[in-house]
Amino acid sequence: MIDHLLSQLAGSPAALLSFLTAVAGVVGAIVAAIVTALLSKFLVTPWLSARDRQDREVEWRKHAAELTKLDLERKLKSARDLKTTPLRPSIMDFLANYRDLQELGARSPTDLYNDIESRRITRVPLTPATSSTQAKKAPFQLGLVGVGLVLVAVMLAKRR
Repeated sequence: MIDHLLSQLAGSPAALLSFLTAVAGVVGAIVAAIVTALLSKFLVTPWLSARDRQDREVEWRKHAAELTKLDLERKLKSARDLKTTPLRPSIMDFLANYRDLQELGARSPTDLYNDIESRRITRVPLTPATSSTQAKKAPFQLGLVGVGLVLVAVMLAKRR
């Protein structure tokens, strides 16, 4: 079959041979471009998307740390009495900021704001009755850090 094709091509004019050579070159270039595009799509894209995801995570951590620093500076500069109402640990603020930035990667800012406002912010009305009951309960509301310190103190006392 190939011998028959080659014998027919040998008897054809030179213009036809040059035309067929040009068409074969163009088709070969197009096929090579398509194969290269498909290989790069399926081989390179997963690595690039993983790298982009890592870069986003690094940026989110940097922004969360900066937001935490700014929030701590704002809290320290406020005229609040730190003995009666201690500050929340900064790691909790960092984790909250980091979580919000991660969610912002998948949600719109409006949705995130509405979610934070409706679910995460608790509003306690300040009335004389609640402020006096809060003052009475304050020594017993230790929080996680306080509970941890109490447990460490109890364990140390048992060792002695």
